[in-house]
Amino acid sequence: MNSGKANVRSANKVLAITTVSHMMQHIFLGTSILFPLIVSELNLGYTEFGIAIAVSSLIGGLFQTFFSMISRRIARHVLLGLGNILLSSGTFLTGVSHNFFHFLTARTVANVGTAPQHPVGTSIVSERFDRESVGRAIGIHYGLAYIGNIIGPLVATFLVVYVGWRGILYIFSIPALIVGLTVILYLSEEAKRDYSDQEGTTSSLKSDIIALAKTKSVIPIIVTQALLSGGTDLGIITTYTPLFLADALKLDVYQMGIFYTIGLVGGVVGPVLLSRYTGRTGYLRTATLSSFVALVLVYLLSLYDSANPVLAFHLFFLGLASFALPTLLQSHLVRITHEYRRDLVVGIFFTVGYGFSSLWTGIIGYIIDFFSSFAPAFILMGTLGLIAFVLLMDQTRKLG
Repeated sequence: MNSGKANVRSANKVLAITTVSHMMQHIFLGTSILFPLIVSELNLGYTEFGIAIAVSSLIGGLFQTFFSMISRRIARHVLLGLGNILLSSGTFLTGVSHNFFHFLTARTVANVGTAPQHPVGTSIVSERFDRESVGRAIGIHYGLAYIGNIIGPLVATFLVVYVGWRGILYIFSIPALIVGLTVILYLSEEAKRDYSDQEGTTSSLKSDIIALAKTKSVIPIIVTQALLSGGTDLGIITTYTPLFLADALKLDVYQMGIFYTIGLVGGVVGPVLLSRYTGRTGYLRTATLSSFVALVLVYLLSLYDSANPVLAFHLFFLGLASFALPTLLQSHLVRITHEYRRDLVVGIFFTVGYGFSSLWTGIIGYIIDFFSSFAPAFILMGTLGLIAFVLLMDQTRKLG
């Protein structure tokens, strides 16, 4: 009994420290509220901005699978800690950027730093919890980490008048560095795993990829993520929502901060709330419902020409539905794969997501520039979400 309680306490401690690590990634993501100021001061067009975000996201996405593979040879807590240290460096470098290439380089360093978090962090968490509780644990891991999406904009909105956007990025680089060092020291017991003795078989990267490809619903879910990454995924939403509020609806920095933060609060509530709800409905059914709500709300964003109280509720529910989607789909993949393949399947999931997100981010930036309007961009995003919804409905039907 005491051993069982000790294991629970140990699991909860690991969940806590990996969640704090994850939160650092989303504090960085929350600094997207500074994008209008950065775009203005660096004299970037939407196309240039989209290219910088796209290329840096693509490189960071490719590193997700890289970190998944090397976690077989290097202790995962070391990779997770080094990721935060790189994130700290990239955040600082963004603050000293003075042109497009500086911004691109800094964002690339930061995105490479975020790359270990999803495959490595999720794997560490999932191995500490059984099949019945792993979905709840991952929901907490993501939902609480998304508080960083709120901390970032709130602190940035408060400090921007006093220290400017550059000073904010310098400040934000400090906690990421501290957390990186803490992860390396605290999770030192997370030693390198031996994949050669899993279930009495020899596991290789090639055999694991083949096994994943044969696992029912893995490929369709990854294809769905490729579509969602340009439609209703949190990455694309957090990239263009601040610009939409500032440039299309003409909100000042404080008004934008309020509306944007309300949407991010929904993003915190969604993963935690829906991860509990999935115990009765299943991950895919809940993800299907969330994707439908998100795509409708994205379509409706094209109707706004000014801000009003309805927009606040709109953004809240958009955050609730869209931010929960990666968590739900990831939980499904983790549950249907063997433990020693979880790093790999989550790495592939996010590599594909980030890769296609980089493509869609560039395309959407060009569309906004070409039409001088956000409405066509929201229509494209909603349509991508609609196709993903159809795929999810099909998978839900096949899996019962």
